[in-house]
Amino acid sequence: MKYEVLKRSHLKRNVLIAVTIIFILSSIILTFTRAKYRTTQSIPLIQGTINFSPSDLNLMAVYLNKNGETISSDKVPHVGYTLNTEQSICEVNDVEDLETEIVYENGYLYVNKLSHKGTKCTAYFDLIPDGEKPLINGINSKSNNDTSVTIEINATDNIGIYYYYYKIDNEEEIRIEENSYTFEGLEKDSIHTITVRVEDAAGNVAVDSKEVIVGLRASDVILAASPTQGEAIDWTGRTSYYYTGKPNNWVSFAGFYWRIIRINGDGSIRMIYQGTSTNEIGSGTQIGTSAFNSSGSNKTYVGLVFDETNQHGVGSASTIMTNLNNWYNSNIVNYEKDYIDTGTGFCSDRNVANGNSWTNINFYYASYDRQSSGSLQCHEPDILSQDNGKIPNPIGLLTSDEYVLAGKGTSYLNVGIDYWAMSPFSYFGYASVFYIDNEGHLNGMQGVTSVSGVRPVINLKSAIALEGTGTSTDPFVVVGAS
Repeated sequence: MKYEVLKRSHLKRNVLIAVTIIFILSSIILTFTRAKYRTTQSIPLIQGTINFSPSDLNLMAVYLNKNGETISSDKVPHVGYTLNTEQSICEVNDVEDLETEIVYENGYLYVNKLSHKGTKCTAYFDLIPDGEKPLINGINSKSNNDTSVTIEINATDNIGIYYYYYKIDNEEEIRIEENSYTFEGLEKDSIHTITVRVEDAAGNVAVDSKEVIVGLRASDVILAASPTQGEAIDWTGRTSYYYTGKPNNWVSFAGFYWRIIRINGDGSIRMIYQGTSTNEIGSGTQIGTSAFNSSGSNKTYVGLVFDETNQHGVGSASTIMTNLNNWYNSNIVNYEKDYIDTGTGFCSDRNVANGNSWTNINFYYASYDRQSSGSLQCHEPDILSQDNGKIPNPIGLLTSDEYVLAGKGTSYLNVGIDYWAMSPFSYFGYASVFYIDNEGHLNGMQGVTSVSGVRPVINLKSAIALEGTGTSTDPFVVVGAS
């Protein structure tokens, strides 16, 4: 009997629990049912959303009016179109709903003031007339690991880029709306040609290509350990990243210490001689002293190499170029094949300043105009590299522009001595070239026959291995060539 009473008590308790659970579930269902009529949600579109209540909006159609024909689309255009407010319409039971608004802002479509169930909205977009082609300013590549490479396109358009296309070698082209794409599953150290194409909404296109090497590059190690402070488009047409101030940009290579000036647009590493120790200033930061040239009586003598009858000539080596070649042959040439970039070159800019003429008796050179701004561009005939045959060895000097961009006297390039740059200053009956004086000023008031310090500049290949963090106590070390 006692057992039966206990059994009945359990039954009563279980019934109460079941009723409670049913009540709770019913409340949840009821709440959810009501919520769908009052909660605003969003339909995600490419580059946009439609704000709506689930019970209110039944359909959203998008049409693009392009080149005289109307095209159905499954997405809202993100650039190059305007909303056709006369054609766009919201309807309820096939009757226009004048209260509902369709709004298009910055590539996003909004449907506002929905007040009826079963609202059907259709949006029409008109193509903005455009006959101007996009411009590809550069293609940047970066290896995330040893089997992938990320391509980033730097492109501009008067209205905006609509599609980006990526192609590796002869593979099928890939079309997306982002300016970067990663190719994966590649073989380490394999070389590929990347072809990119950009297109605006009107169908205007621009095409460019770049050769890339798969695997972590020296520039990747440098940027990860010691980020650069500035960037500019250089004469390769790509973005160059340069150092300013007092950065951790130390390198140990070929038995010497160097400071990185910048990562060139092609990924090679541009650096200036610092000495046989991590000395910050003084005569130890130079390989010696030299006149820039043996005579200053000809306006062409401002060139690192020159031709006495040609503004941009390259036939003869200047005095300082001869000294650079001798030092290179004694100290660096054995490292050239594996480590030295021979194609990026150096800028011996011999254009003349605005308002000046090469035929004038007295004039300033173009670098005179850039003492405050700096530039990494270069007139093509004045790009000197071993690959184009204009210099015998891939070695040069700092440019005045690079000194300006680094921060002049407040930067690591002020080492407390006079030393030569390679940028021409003026010709006033006598040729003069920029130099950095012992107080850190960028100075042009010195003839080419004067004597100043020589600090070589070289470019390392991009596809080399580096270790270290870039500090003076833990410099970047070129593996196998320290």
